[in-house]
Amino acid sequence: MKKSILTLMSLLFVLSFALPTAKAAPSTIRLYLDGQKLSSSVAPKMINQTTMVPIRVIAEALGVNVTWDKKSQITTLSNDTTTIVLPINGAYAILNGKAKTLEQPATVNNGVTLLPIRFVAENLGLVVKWDASAYAVSLFRANNGVSGSDPAEDPTVPAIPPDQYPALQAIQLDNNQFTIATSGSFSPNVSLLTNPDRLVVDLPGVTFNGTISAPAESTSGEVSNIPASNPYVSTIHYKMNDPESSTVRVILDLKQKVSYQIQNSGDSSKLVIRLAAAASSPDTKSAIYIYQSHNRESWIPELPGVTNPDLAFNATTNVSMLGARLAGVLQAMGAQVYHTSYDYADIYGSQFNYAKSYVYSEKSIINQLALHPQIKYLFDIHRDTSPRTETTVKINGTNYAKLYFVIGLENPNWQQNAAFAKKIQAMVTAKYPGLSRGVYFKDKSVGNGWYNQNYSPSSALIEVGGTANTLAESNRTMDILAQAINQIRLSE
Repeated sequence: MKKSILTLMSLLFVLSFALPTAKAAPSTIRLYLDGQKLSSSVAPKMINQTTMVPIRVIAEALGVNVTWDKKSQITTLSNDTTTIVLPINGAYAILNGKAKTLEQPATVNNGVTLLPIRFVAENLGLVVKWDASAYAVSLFRANNGVSGSDPAEDPTVPAIPPDQYPALQAIQLDNNQFTIATSGSFSPNVSLLTNPDRLVVDLPGVTFNGTISAPAESTSGEVSNIPASNPYVSTIHYKMNDPESSTVRVILDLKQKVSYQIQNSGDSSKLVIRLAAAASSPDTKSAIYIYQSHNRESWIPELPGVTNPDLAFNATTNVSMLGARLAGVLQAMGAQVYHTSYDYADIYGSQFNYAKSYVYSEKSIINQLALHPQIKYLFDIHRDTSPRTETTVKINGTNYAKLYFVIGLENPNWQQNAAFAKKIQAMVTAKYPGLSRGVYFKDKSVGNGWYNQNYSPSSALIEVGGTANTLAESNRTMDILAQAINQIRLSE
């Protein structure tokens, strides 16, 4: 007799994660869905290096149907598009009618049914991430875009109803730091104009219903108390530029040509911009910086004895080798290149937190830009977690690791990053069709959302192949990528 999910309060998923053994793990595994911590009367646990997670919280959140046939000892999970049948203690699952081998069989432990959930979760549209440093499992709906296994499509930003528009609260200038604050999240557009020199910030979907009053129709308000000694800005005005879209425009009249840097404040209701004098010879600003935020990402074929993709990390054999390859080829082509291969886990030791990888690499970026202000192009090299069938392409009889470009939507100028990535992609695929998987967009719902791309419009996070690719396949791709980057460098 089959029972609905409401009667299966103790049914558990098995998460196929082998855990690092470098240090003792906490006693309780934490579980998150789309960044929200999940609670359950049955705590996640480890069995044979596999994380067991309660199915109830996940199934209820996703609307997955679960049935249990006691007589046959078979569990069935289904949604509108997928049906997974899991025989208890069976070596395989049946996915939409086709048998699929399992590393961890479904089983019953102390009266609780356990299921192999990496297989289950991914086939039900979830992306699964294991954070060893936090001893936590994070599950994301696939449309949040975590692993690159979803189609690469332009993002659709949901519209906010006018009655929920945030209100303009503050416009401040403190020497070289300019700040705009509102009562809620907003997505600004920032641009520099010449003749006269101005910095223009458009705030679509923002109102004057806060502490800053709306100027009279067809007039502008002015920010007071700007010191005459400020080296960059003479006056700041604001107005309702487009009532239909409720776009507030803020205009900074500049005393000199400037460059600007949007800062990741960690607050989506605040825009922070740092101003600096423009470089005297902007045409010489063409150097390249290559780094690796997840520097220990590696490949199963290059790690003897490793078969689990979750263990494809290594202190020496890793993506920093790809960064070095890219740097070396570009230098041979005459480019000015700076490459760092910092091992953040070693640098921070017991304080290392994998979730802070982009915080660590941001410090490296700031340091390199200070040392080498001529840097224009920034490339963060990674490898993906998707299966080999998705990360490999054969061109003229030779295997290559596919490229995948990731764009952070939290950077207000993400469109510039996207245009840059698409430019590289077009050059690569013109000669090597199929080498790119596309451009992929991620927002704050899956973590960082910035990926340090706010430091340059010519910045890209590039996934090169996946855990099942080889170093040789990845290096072939880096050589092609170098040609495209060099072509762009010489043309701009």
